[in-house]
Amino acid sequence: MAITKKELIKFMDELVELASEENKSRAILVKEKFINDFERSYEYEKEVQTEIAELPPYYIAAMPDLIQEEIKAKVIAALTECGECTPENVERAMSSKIYDLDDLIDIKEYVRRMEEEQRKKAEQKWGKGR
Repeated sequence: MAITKKELIKFMDELVELASEENKSRAILVKEKFINDFERSYEYEKEVQTEIAELPPYYIAAMPDLIQEEIKAKVIAALTECGECTPENVERAMSSKIYDLDDLIDIKEYVRRMEEEQRKKAEQKWGKGR
């Protein structure tokens, strides 16, 4: 039975969720490297590629502290504006994946920054190994 790219990514995301919080960033890097290598090895049909969500599942807790603080400030402002700013709602938002906050704040800038950071780390790591 063949597996689609979407199914592969879903499976890998589930594996990443099993990683401890300390290893979450490393697990995401390994997943991205595996998927990139897999894509180079096998070709996909055009329609399968367009089904993949454009925003990867980055956990806010795995992001650098500075980015987390920026996100938290925007989350608090957005929740205050809609009258739902409670410590529980803020905590729930901060422990979620970044794309879960898409309806609350603009997340594209954070996703772009995380992708750049992960790409640099992966290049450094894989560049040193060669």
